[in-house]
Amino acid sequence: MVNYFGHYSIYTFLHSPLVGQQQTTFAMAIPHSGSFRDLKEILANYGCIGDTAPIPHEVKERTYMLCSNFLGGTWKTVPVDKMCLTRMKGGMSNMLFLCKLPDGFCPIGNEPDKTLLRVYFNPETESHLVAESVIFTLLSERQLGPQLYGIFNGGRLEEYIVSRPLRCSEIRVPDMSRKIAGKLAHVHKLSVPISKEPTYLCEALERWMTHLLEVVYKLRPFEVQWSNASGAVVSCTITEEVLRMEIETIRRALKKSSSPIVFCHNDLQEGNILLPMEQPAGAKELVFIDFEYSSYNYRAFDFANHFCEWMIDYTSEQAPHFTVSPEYFPTEQEQATFIGAYLAESGQADVSIDAVKTVIEETAPFVPVSHFLWGVWALLQVELSPVKFGFAEYGRTRLSFYFQLRSNLLKLLKSDGVRGTNGDASFAIGSGDSTASEANGQASDAPNHNGRSEN
Repeated sequence: MVNYFGHYSIYTFLHSPLVGQQQTTFAMAIPHSGSFRDLKEILANYGCIGDTAPIPHEVKERTYMLCSNFLGGTWKTVPVDKMCLTRMKGGMSNMLFLCKLPDGFCPIGNEPDKTLLRVYFNPETESHLVAESVIFTLLSERQLGPQLYGIFNGGRLEEYIVSRPLRCSEIRVPDMSRKIAGKLAHVHKLSVPISKEPTYLCEALERWMTHLLEVVYKLRPFEVQWSNASGAVVSCTITEEVLRMEIETIRRALKKSSSPIVFCHNDLQEGNILLPMEQPAGAKELVFIDFEYSSYNYRAFDFANHFCEWMIDYTSEQAPHFTVSPEYFPTEQEQATFIGAYLAESGQADVSIDAVKTVIEETAPFVPVSHFLWGVWALLQVELSPVKFGFAEYGRTRLSFYFQLRSNLLKLLKSDGVRGTNGDASFAIGSGDSTASEANGQASDAPNHNGRSEN
């Protein structure tokens, strides 16, 4: 795989009518710059750099070279030891650093006085470097995201927006929920020059499984537990074979979905929604960031994934650095508030109760899919990410929810003779009963993966 841009393709994109007239500061990746490429390796070797720990000189030196080469201007004249470099919180699969010109150094042209350095520890970004950068640039031109300053092997430089991410409790507030829904409606309207086939979810899962097994060779079996509709504790041993079987189940089920295919964010959690601090009085425009998992996808996945994030708070200082509160999963009324605002902003004529209910039902099967996607993602991050986070616990938690709610996904396969044991269309946590099996198309008391019930 080529890890840098061909000059023709990127130049053509940036100067095409698609982008528009506004000029974007953009620096080409330098193919043979080993000093840029090894920044990720240096960070990995140092492990997780704490928020208050001194940043190693090697990291500062590589960062200075990036800013000097990609931003130019005054950045070329700043001594390495004078440049301001601060580790930023945020990002579960990458490291963030704020780079600033020191006091006494002012821009001499259109170069920024500060920039955000993002170093990827996410193989998904590196395997889709061109597509992700095209998406990032397009969103910037449409004023839907920060400006792109430069791309290098293993990361990028982007506009630093003085802002804060939303808190988990805030995305549940009705007014904020409506604003998020409205913003998402505009994202879903975008026409992006990437594949329009809704195959991303299963293809990503396959890639992550392949990468995981390249790292660990063989996945060590582990157990997940959940409660079924009758309150009994059910458990399942997770192996490579189990995960691959479930990926095929998801693939077959999603082909039955009637959810519209649109350009999706695919990771709309509170940390990826910024509230800018430097805006005119009264303005509360939100900014979505981190489109590294974005693709054309079923719109219902964006809804379901966002609803799942209502109950997961990533701000805990104590290990495993996240808490789960199933009671905060949105009620039917809260879902209706979000969906109603989305449909209205989309310009849809029919925003009736029935129309909203139809979209809620459309979303139901994608809730377990979201849990499965991030469960498998977390298993890979255990092996790759230096970020201080309980990825192993997170993976087990998300996979437990997947099996608990699996029957909602299997409803899509009713026409194939596969069904769940709970006919309730609701998808609030605990309402699903993932005691369906695909073995011989029959329903049973647990997925056919050595699952068992415990009283």
